[in-house]
Amino acid sequence: MKIVVTGHLGFIGSYLMPHLPDAVGLDIKAGKDILDCALPEADVVIHLAAQPGVISSVEDPYSNAKANILGTIRLLQHYKDAKFIFASSGGTIQETIESPYGLSKFCCEEYIKLLHDNYVILRFPNVYGNGSRSVVDKWLGEEQLTVYGDGDTYRIYAHVSDVIKAVLKSLGWPKGTYKLGTDQRYSVLEIAMAMNKPRHHEGARKGEITHPNSQLPNETPNWKAEIELMDYINDKRRNSQ
Repeated sequence: MKIVVTGHLGFIGSYLMPHLPDAVGLDIKAGKDILDCALPEADVVIHLAAQPGVISSVEDPYSNAKANILGTIRLLQHYKDAKFIFASSGGTIQETIESPYGLSKFCCEEYIKLLHDNYVILRFPNVYGNGSRSVVDKWLGEEQLTVYGDGDTYRIYAHVSDVIKAVLKSLGWPKGTYKLGTDQRYSVLEIAMAMNKPRHHEGARKGEITHPNSQLPNETPNWKAEIELMDYINDKRRNSQ
């Protein structure tokens, strides 16, 4: 089975590739932009590549849409007969999508359902782990924490190793959209308090979800997150002392 992984040098891709030693990676970091690079043949495409970042998408929505939406459409047109596994976001289920990044993921989902017959859409929670963009790992490396807004925003979390297990299991899942929900529901302020570091508050930033749907049910057939966020934070803090 020939597998192509887009964004294989990114955060999640770098954790996934060791489990797929024969997969072919496409990543802009390696000079292979999915917008115009040669596309190898594949039986399965795992599409992780995206221009991430809520704030950067607000600052430059054109570049975000070009990379995320047009890149996805090009893959869909080329890989019509392959199984198409797409890394989406739990943010797409919000009543109001507040950032171009979240909107780009929602649009990609709709294009996939419109243009492809064999797809698996994975709606990721907030993914943390070494090398992540999550506030969890960002704050673990800082001496003083900045909380934007009141800190009462709740998000659902999953460790990257658990998410990788879901991606691998999805190779055998039937066509559909799956929420990778967990019971790890924490507010930004709860995470800040667990860090036990000095903190201050600043105004909420445009584009960030302020009142998200704080429930993300697990709608997968055979996956469950195992690593607990607070255990991860406590282990990291102990090891840094």
